Amino acid sequence: MTGIEFMTYANHYLKAAEFLANHSDSDQWFDPLPYQLLCQSLELHLKSFIWLADKLSRKKIKSKYGHDIVKLWRHSKSRGISKFCTPTNLRNTTIELVGPYYKARKFTYLDLSMSWEGIPNLRANPKSIPTLIRLCKQFRKSLKTPILNAS
Repeated sequence: MTGIEFMTYANHYLKAAEFLANHSDSDQWFDPLPYQLLCQSLELHLKSFIWLADKLSRKKIKSKYGHDIVKLWRHSKSRGISKFCTPTNLRNTTIELVGPYYKARKFTYLDLSMSWEGIPNLRANPKSIPTLIRLCKQFRKSLKTPILNAS
């Protein structure tokens, strides 16, 4: 998988997440799907950046990072992601918040721990979804040309 493939799928997940976020029922208690889709988009955008910066194969990226967006974000910051986005405190704390739930697939398979801990934590941070949307949209715009040129 090349950077273009990572980026293409990242943008599809972002588009689906934006649709759900904009068409959600405000009376619904918790919808994990926008979180799942945005984290998936972020994961793939970060993997496209690592492909660009480190020239690693899909297999190497997958084995080294899995679905750990916290680890991907930290590595990307050390490799110069700031050329493509600004790593702010809000972005850092948002990724630190959602990352463990995403890695453990808690947005895909809700369980009791999400009901008692995860959902209240996420609801207490209403800026998470807008923050992830803005970050992924920025990556969509800023990574496109460098990824296309490197492919």
